[in-house]
Amino acid sequence: MDTGVNFELMTDKLTAYQISRAVDISTELAQSIIDKKVDVAELDNDTVTKLRILNDKLMN
Repeated sequence: MDTGVNFELMTDKLTAYQISRAVDISTELAQSIIDKKVDVAELDNDTVTKLRILNDKLMN
């Protein structure tokens, strides 16, 4: 599943804590996603949508 989320860009600009607050997930989960221990495809649709929105805002 291609989520269209660029974590390289996101992690260059934001910390796991900032990502977690922006998309309402735990800091631990955000760090696990960054570390590729958790695949974005495993997340619920609401979280993936929030990650996409955050990614879009960072790219503009």
